[in-house]
Parts: sequence; structure tokens; C-alpha cells
Amino acid sequence: MQDSSNFKISACGIASGILLVLSLPKPDLYPLAWIALVPWLYVVASGPDLRRTVACAYAAGLVFFGGTFYWISETMAIYGGLSIPLAIGVGSLFVIVFALYFVLFALGLRFAIKRFGTRGLLLAAPLWVSVELLRSILFSGFPWMLSGYALVPYTGILQMAAWTGIYGLSFVAVAVNSLIVYGLMRRSKTSLGVAAAVILTARFLPVMVQKPSTDPIAVRLVQTNISLDQPWKQPDSEQLLDELGNLSTSDAIRPKLVVWPETPAPFYLNEDAGFRARMQGIARKLGGYFLVGYIDAVGEGPSNSAGLLDPKGDQVSRYDKMHLVPFGEYVPFKRLLFFAESLTRQVGEFVPGTEYTIAPLDGHRISTAICYESIFPDLVRRFVKHGSELLVVITNDGWFGESSAPYQHLRMGVVRSVENRRYMVRTANTGISAIIDPYGRIEASTPIGIRTILDGTAHFRSDRTFYTEYGDVFAYANVIFIAGLLVWRQHARRTHRTI
Repeated sequence: MQDSSNFKISACGIASGILLVLSLPKPDLYPLAWIALVPWLYVVASGPDLRRTVACAYAAGLVFFGGTFYWISETMAIYGGLSIPLAIGVGSLFVIVFALYFVLFALGLRFAIKRFGTRGLLLAAPLWVSVELLRSILFSGFPWMLSGYALVPYTGILQMAAWTGIYGLSFVAVAVNSLIVYGLMRRSKTSLGVAAAVILTARFLPVMVQKPSTDPIAVRLVQTNISLDQPWKQPDSEQLLDELGNLSTSDAIRPKLVVWPETPAPFYLNEDAGFRARMQGIARKLGGYFLVGYIDAVGEGPSNSAGLLDPKGDQVSRYDKMHLVPFGEYVPFKRLLFFAESLTRQVGEFVPGTEYTIAPLDGHRISTAICYESIFPDLVRRFVKHGSELLVVITNDGWFGESSAPYQHLRMGVVRSVENRRYMVRTANTGISAIIDPYGRIEASTPIGIRTILDGTAHFRSDRTFYTEYGDVFAYANVIFIAGLLVWRQHARRTHRTI
């Protein structure tokens, strides 16, 4: 009987983990986000002992992080130089550690329910947001696929991100789940009705769109589709650069801005005179601006950089990637994780940049985030706060292969556009390249795994959102609310005892 009960509790955690995975790209069955946590929350609210609470939460966490981040082991094995067993071991360690965030949430919710009864379920949303914020900060942060990203297809409710950031969407999703569980346990039609009203609002809420600026810019995104196994020897590299140059300048259309992706190739704009001459030639032929990803070896060490060339071929801006990828561009805790040194063999170990570079473009200002940086809301908003009128993202998602990761990465870029009300032009080596409007609508995109160009129009904007100005104040308000409530409750109990 005991074993049967334990199995049911673990099964509820596993069910929630599976539903959470399915609600995100891919397969992106996003309506599941409204009920994904119901089995797990029901178990916590039912008051099992501490061991069962932890077991259920850990099962949910292992399934969710394992199902969402399964591509990490593959990347380490294929491109990082690790043996398959070691890559699986490192990937598994990652999942095992991150699943503890779910345990932390469950313990907090269990404590709230013990203090406030079933009403403690209504604290699930602020608790969840607090834990997601912690995940975004701790050990340099990894806010990949927070639960709110499942609600992005609901374009109307997505607009709240301009005030709350992604954490507002997470709050709404978890609040609905907790209202459903509360309604079922207390037989509260009001609670279930509020949950239904939120879901219907999300489904039918229209998007109030402002007129675009009168300053459009024609852009061309060059999806280079360079294999990560490409041998960089002449004449192959020369032939490839010729082909990419022709793609960049093809047709009668002359875009104002051409963007190449983050490069997997050893291109050195400032050290390789031949490569630099080619890039300058492309800019002059275009008669427009040309943004290219490259490696810069000047200074303390190599940096993952982006350079902007003007129509004359002169470099007018250089940005060095600030938030480097752990185990991809540097190895954290080197002495402890000595075995991971091989992960940086192909790309070397980079030095992080230190400045939010804003590049000039015909009287306007643009910014470039490189790859992994676009998953960090605060980093992108700081570019806008420094004056960026157009967001550019260059990335090499070839590391992800044919997994769900490229779709997940694009989804996070969509929210960055809404948070800051900026157009985003996103160029990916192997795809997905896209033009995203300030309301999170993808105006044009490319398939994965082909060499192609994407022509379109973006618009400059100079207004600022609440989120741009104040950042994650909503998320921190949730933390303060939970902390304040606990302090108040503890004080009330002591006062009662004294009386």
C-alpha cells in the first residue's frame, strides 16, 4: 500500500514534468501550460510528508530539465570533444543540479500551506517567480526556457512583458494552475471561474499596435549555414567567402544593413588582412552597413566579437560578447572541473567584453547581442537603456543540431523584443533567422539547415518601456512579498504566544 502511494506521488511529479516539456518548443503544445503543474501542486497541497514532497518535486524537475536540455550532452559529445559516456555524465549532472530548483519551490509551497492552509496554494505564483529569478542569477544564471515562454503564442497577454518581463508570464501561468487546484480541493466555483476567465482573456485579448516609425530600414540577413566541421583551408575557405559575398550583394535590392551571424569559423577581422579586405569590399559594393561576427585576438585574449562596417568599408563599431557560454567559451571552476577543458578546444577560451556598445547607423543607434546573451532579459534591456533603437542578434545555433534548442532560442528572442518594444533582426548560422516586430510577431523567418538570405524591413524606435527603465522590479517584488509575508506571519505567531 505504501509503495503504491509513493508511486502515485512520483507519477504526479513526472506527469507535471512531461506536461511542462510539451508546453514549450518543441512540440510547443502551449495550452498545456495552464494545467501542467496541476498534478504536482495537488500532491503538495495534499500534505504528504517531507520525503514524499521532495521526491515528487525532484521527479518533476528531472523530467522537465532532462526533457528540455537533452541537447546539452549531444553538443558536448559532437562539438566539445568529450567521450559519449562523459558527455552524458556532464549533461546528467546539469539536470540533477537544476532539478533542485523544483525542490526548493516545493519546500517553500509546503511551508506556506502548513502556515496558511489550502490558501497557501495562492502563493505558488510569487514563489515560482522567486525561484525562477534565482535560477536566472545563481552561478552566472541560466534562464533558459522559464515557464512563461509557453504563453508567448498568446500575443495579447504577451504584451504584459513590456511591464513585467518574462516573469509576469510565468506568474500568470502558475497562478492559473494554482487556482485550478485550489478550486478542485475547496470546490470553489469562484476560483475555477477566475482561472477560466484568465485563459479566455489570454486566448482572445487583441494586440493594440502603434503605428510604426517613419524611419524604416531595409535589412538582409545572411544565413551562412557553415558546418561546424568545415575544414578552414584554402581554396575551400576562399570559395565559401566568395559565395557568401555574392549572397550578401545579390539582386538589384540594396539593403541598408546586411548582417552575418556569429561565426563558427576562425575569421579575424583585425588580424587577417585578406578577410578584412573581403568584408570591406562587400560593404562598399552594398553601399550600406555590414555587420559581421568574428574573433578578435587584440588585447588580453581572444574575444567573440561583432564589427560594423560603414558604406566606405571603415569599421565604426566593435562589440565584444560579455556573457560567455560556460563550457563553450570558458570553463568555470577549472580546478574542480578539469575534465571539461576539452570543451573549449575548438573555439578557445574567450575573454568577456565589458561595454554595452551602441553602434551608429545613419543617425540612428543599434546594438548587437551575441548568441547566448539574448536569453538574458536584463542584458538586452541595458542595450536599449543605453540608446539602442534596433536590436540585432547574431548567433550560431549549429551547436544544437536538429534538436528543439533553436526553436527555444528564437522564442526567447521574441520576448526580448516585446520587453523593450524594439524590432529585432536575428541572424543564425544554421537558422532560425528572423525579423521580429516590437509586439513579438515574427514577420519573416528562414528554415533550419539551408544557406539563404532573408530580406525585410525593420523600424527604429526610441521610446522606452517600463521594463526597459526598471528591469525585473516585478520579479523582485515577488521575492519581497514572500519574504515580508513570512516575517509578518512569524511575528504574528510570537505575538500570539506572548498574549
